[in-house]
Amino acid sequence: MEMQRFVDKVALVTGGANGFGRGLTEQLVKEGAKVVVFDIEDDTMEEIFGDNDDVVCMHCDVRDYDRVQECVKEIIDRFGRIDILMNNAGTVCRQSFLECTKEGWLEVIDTNLNGVFYVAQAVARTIVELGVQGHILNVSSNSSRTTISNVTPYPPSKSAVKMLTQTMARELAEYGIHVNAIAPGTSLTRITLGTRNDPERNAAFLAKMPFHRYGEIREMVDVSLFFCSEAASFITGETIYEDGGFNLQ
Repeated sequence: MEMQRFVDKVALVTGGANGFGRGLTEQLVKEGAKVVVFDIEDDTMEEIFGDNDDVVCMHCDVRDYDRVQECVKEIIDRFGRIDILMNNAGTVCRQSFLECTKEGWLEVIDTNLNGVFYVAQAVARTIVELGVQGHILNVSSNSSRTTISNVTPYPPSKSAVKMLTQTMARELAEYGIHVNAIAPGTSLTRITLGTRNDPERNAAFLAKMPFHRYGEIREMVDVSLFFCSEAASFITGETIYEDGGFNLQ
């Protein structure tokens, strides 16, 4: 029987149309939540969630500060509260340090760091105003502590998310708000397709993994929802590295 940890809860998932975000959305619904999805892939959102009465899809580019404010207000107008934020939207730029363009750098920083800040601040202000003892989960990466070549802006952006999580946790604890982060390793999402479709690169990568496999979306979701449940009621400011022991190499 499916656990029902989030009955009567309202959750917001950014980047919820694909991969990890989609998995979070689907599991939250299974466990009783009403979920709002922020994404820019409108067709994908409509295809996946268009017939689901428990999911509301909103076109929202998290890099757009004003649009984020508008969308968060729409959620409050509709549901009256936000209990859970899954701050997942992110992107990667596959450029080496010497080749990285200004545009490539800014796209990643604007999405992975600024977007996390914009959404988290807008939601936290609402939670504080309404007196909700909510949960915020930011998505970092194991690249926040492991050097990865040829994706120059990505590790710095995810390292900053880890520190932002700690800053938020310290300041928001007095309002009863829990803020944590998950730092996944390489998992079965579309970001890893380039590696998985290249036999040589794929074999080399898996050889470094203690379990010799990629992480599954289900595993990422399980850890994330633990952080937003009553089982984690005395945990805040933590980053869990859900990466299959990659850093043991």
